[in-house]
Amino acid sequence: MLTSKPALLERTYESISLRRTQPYSCYIPSVSIPDSGARYPVLIMLHGFGGDHTSWPNSTRVGCYLADYGIVTVFPNGYNGWYENGYDDGARYEDDIAVDLVREIMRSAPAMAPGRNWAICGMSMGGYGAVRLALKYPRLFSCAVSHGGAFDGMPRSGIHPVFGDAECEIGFRREQSPIWLAEQLLCRFPNQRPFLFLDCALSDPLLEISRSLSGHLKFLGYPHTYSESVGHHTWPYWNRAFRTVLPSVAAHIGAQRLAKNG
Repeated sequence: MLTSKPALLERTYESISLRRTQPYSCYIPSVSIPDSGARYPVLIMLHGFGGDHTSWPNSTRVGCYLADYGIVTVFPNGYNGWYENGYDDGARYEDDIAVDLVREIMRSAPAMAPGRNWAICGMSMGGYGAVRLALKYPRLFSCAVSHGGAFDGMPRSGIHPVFGDAECEIGFRREQSPIWLAEQLLCRFPNQRPFLFLDCALSDPLLEISRSLSGHLKFLGYPHTYSESVGHHTWPYWNRAFRTVLPSVAAHIGAQRLAKNG
């Protein structure tokens, strides 16, 4: 018999970056006892375009899978902001995650300090966000997971509400590229380079994008794994992909398996 599924908590925090109250969901390990002093690794899970902080727990069995591990798991609401600080500084979703949410987690959850024991994961838009945030903030995350990441989110022409004009914002766009960020990290010590777990479904329209990213990372010698399996750009695939990668992520961030009941 598996450990009991942790209760999904609905909470809010004040986001200075976005200048509003932000909702989020979270799972706290069921064995956690208030004031016991126990602290757990952290996993932040990002939703895709059109989703919100309830998408992962409502669309998958993620709570059941996490019940086996001592992991504080947080689901923020990134709206459709690509987890970016927009080119015109109009909305700061990156700062909301990297500053305000991190502060909230440390304030309200039995969490270990950011760094070696933190991971970030996402699907589609959230896959792009997870990889980019980990590469930009290696002091916060030791690894990132992308399931069918939307790494083609920057249109090659025209004006995008987050990434700006393709011609005028060339410098800004370059600095948002996971490849560019990975190249910068090659100048650091190996233990300062977040490990990347990448996967994609064989019938996903973003398959070639994921293959291309993995190929570039392999060429650079950047540490990562890449896998493909049957599926589409849909929740059934992402549910299965997360269940598959979870043991590796848990081991990477030092999360312990919880004792089973019965």
